[in-house]
Amino acid sequence: MQQFSHSKLQTYERCPLQYKLQYLTNLKPEQEETIEAFVGSRVHETLELLYRDLLRTKLNSLADLLKFYDKIWRVNWSNDIVINNKEFKKKHYFDLGKKCIKNYYEKYSPFDQDQTIGIEKRINLQWGDIGIVGYIDRLARDSQGIYSIHDYKTGAIMEQKYADQDRQLALYSIAVKENFREAKEVRLIWHFVAYGEDVISKRTNKELAKLKNEMLSLIEEINLAEKEDNFPAKETKCEWCGYWQYCPKKKHLFKTEKLPKNKYLQDSGVKLAKKYINLSQQRTVINKRAKTKGEIIKQEMLKIQEAILKYTQKHKIDVLAGEKMLVAINKSKNYTFPTKTTDIEKYTELENLLKKSKYWNGVSSVNAQKVSQLLEDDGIDSRLKQKIIALAPLEESTNLSIRKK
Repeated sequence: MQQFSHSKLQTYERCPLQYKLQYLTNLKPEQEETIEAFVGSRVHETLELLYRDLLRTKLNSLADLLKFYDKIWRVNWSNDIVINNKEFKKKHYFDLGKKCIKNYYEKYSPFDQDQTIGIEKRINLQWGDIGIVGYIDRLARDSQGIYSIHDYKTGAIMEQKYADQDRQLALYSIAVKENFREAKEVRLIWHFVAYGEDVISKRTNKELAKLKNEMLSLIEEINLAEKEDNFPAKETKCEWCGYWQYCPKKKHLFKTEKLPKNKYLQDSGVKLAKKYINLSQQRTVINKRAKTKGEIIKQEMLKIQEAILKYTQKHKIDVLAGEKMLVAINKSKNYTFPTKTTDIEKYTELENLLKKSKYWNGVSSVNAQKVSQLLEDDGIDSRLKQKIIALAPLEESTNLSIRKK
């Protein structure tokens, strides 16, 4: 049976090459633990202790938890832990962890809002020959029978729209509904403990069914990539990847950043890059000058164009004769289609309109040329045509062209 997890799938989406190196080879990453990850782990362990002891009817005081936090910090600390932000010292992060625990404790004490069912609870889903695993920080059920999946976060607060799209906890809710048939509703709760704030979301059965299909499609894509050995590198969150020495996008950077300056400047790749960058910068300066001059000419042409259009309109002519060339006035009517960049709402509305029609297979996308041809087809449904034109009205445009006499 193939086994996947949210983090495994997320790694593939972030960078297929990292997925291959991490899960399909025996290569060991060159990875350093960051202070942010260290703090997160210690806060998780402290809140885990809180609820494990509560299951045995022991309520730890805030002082008890902070004492435990201090102990596990000292036991697990290593000078190899990386603090990237040099403005902050180790004590700042230590105090941040204490603040997270204090915020949570004071907000939820005496912790009788619900009944804890599982802590670091493993979930298992089986979809045919596909297995999905994961761990819930805390699973609980309240007096109304509503289940909740709790996740502790020591970082920045997530916007609601991202919580409503989150896959990890939504995936866990599928497992909860499968294992607890009485669970009519499952709430997804992120505790942003550094702020004492929560973000709450939930999913309908229809949304969960869609999520399952999307995940199975993604797994199918991964299997095809494995079959074809097609795992391209993508530069997405590379700072969290420990495989730079094997990555074509990072290999040279990984090699050269470890060199002393005298050897770094002698590297042939560095020399080539510097030469190319220098030439590119020179070209940019030249182009900038040319662009400035070109813009002046463009503005002057627009003024002349305006004068030509007024002249030809007044004299009812379509072509002006120059000394050796002609200037022709060309008028045309075209449908003005919305795009993702100019008007995403109208674009989406038009796309959905076409998708629901029998003509979608013919146009396959909001393609201006194909949809224009469709609108000129006498056989098109008149009501649909009116709706499309309302989103992409017919507008007249005028342009000038130059040709020989």
